[in-house]
Amino acid sequence: MTDLAHDTAARRLAGPLLAALAVVGQSVLLARTYPAAYLDADLLSYLAYWRDLRAGTPVAFGYTVPKLLPMLLFGPLASPRLALVVSIGIAATGGALLYGIARRSFGTTVAVLASLLYVLDPMRGVLTLRSSVDLAVGVAVLGAVAALQRRAVLTASLMILVAALGKPPALACIAALPFVPGTTLRRRAVACLVPLLALPATMALAALLAGRSLASVLLSPSLPNQHELFVRVAQAKVLGFADTLRLLLGEWFGGTLFAHTWPLVVLGVALYLVRPPEGADEARRPLIVVPLLLACAYLALAMLQPMIVFTRFFWPLALVLSVFAGYAVVWLTRRLPVAPPLRAAFAVALVAALLGDRLADQRWRERIMLRPFEDNAQLADDAVEAIAHDAACNGAAVVPLAYLPLAAWRAPDKLRRGELCAIEDWAEGRGCAAPRCVLVIPDAPTTERARQAMAELVADGFVVEVGSETGALVRSGNG
Repeated sequence: MTDLAHDTAARRLAGPLLAALAVVGQSVLLARTYPAAYLDADLLSYLAYWRDLRAGTPVAFGYTVPKLLPMLLFGPLASPRLALVVSIGIAATGGALLYGIARRSFGTTVAVLASLLYVLDPMRGVLTLRSSVDLAVGVAVLGAVAALQRRAVLTASLMILVAALGKPPALACIAALPFVPGTTLRRRAVACLVPLLALPATMALAALLAGRSLASVLLSPSLPNQHELFVRVAQAKVLGFADTLRLLLGEWFGGTLFAHTWPLVVLGVALYLVRPPEGADEARRPLIVVPLLLACAYLALAMLQPMIVFTRFFWPLALVLSVFAGYAVVWLTRRLPVAPPLRAAFAVALVAALLGDRLADQRWRERIMLRPFEDNAQLADDAVEAIAHDAACNGAAVVPLAYLPLAAWRAPDKLRRGELCAIEDWAEGRGCAAPRCVLVIPDAPTTERARQAMAELVADGFVVEVGSETGALVRSGNG
């Protein structure tokens, strides 16, 4: 390889590498700011599922819907801290992919702006801290986009398979594969079939965890009992198509993520549809098509069967819209009929507006999601440490459902003996009739009946074992 080729390759790799390093730095800083955020209930459920699956024992609880991708990624690690390290690596890979995709589509300047927005994306930060499956799904979708830009249809197919192992609606992205130019019909046909392997794999996992036959899962699919209970406890709303669309466009894209800069997104998308840069149309097409197919799959599900919708489902589409916002900034700046210094000032003002929306969204998430979870998780972690030892809690213990996965991970023997229950189940008379320890967190989502039962129990002679301003682990005064 010549010196010129070496120099060109180094320059091509420099941008993605710097983007990845920036993501790592921001993620480490965020993790130091919220040191208990990695104790996510879904993650701990996956770790517990994997542990029980390897041991060949029936899974004793089912807080969240089992998903093969996070179980394969995080289960063998057997540690939520190590899972956070892997998640930071996944997020960094996403930053490198997004830089490469944006550069190929719109040039280096847009790639830099898109990477900056990715690094400071509040949703990406939360998904990374909590090792969310939606982070891995979003990065896999970016991998499919990058592969399709290079007409690597089989690689794109594998990326869609990975995404579908995390979230089956990602199978909708298959619709982009038959139209990849420059590939044989046979290759495209194989590419369309490979992601479908996610369906039998997901069903087989559900059958194994539930101790049921694959045929019974196919004929009578069901959600875990605790998952259904959590939906009721959290008072999560089941949304149809219109409500989902309103949530997506009004409350998230236009309400928080692009509250003041949505015109840039509209302009960037309009330019893509009406006046694509010469020679770039083919490279840009997968950028919008693949994430849009995933978003449309969720909207279609909401139309056919109203469901619990979270904005994180649409995070890959949000990444794409950030790229188009960056493209609009560059396009407007280059066409402004003023002197270069004024153009630079104009560009800085637009970028500052985009970053201002990111900062406002981050503040909202800190107030609503990150800080309350951090305080409660630290208390729950200390309390579960005590619950796991018979010397501190000799007998049954009840905890808020939101922290049952943490307790199940740390005290599996209690769970198997029937000595660990959700407060909501205990209040309804379903297990742990005479608990010795109760974790009381007033801000944790729960039922009114559970709140009343906790108040009556605490007033009946319990003493504090572990406590803070957010709640306490109380122990029977007679125990």
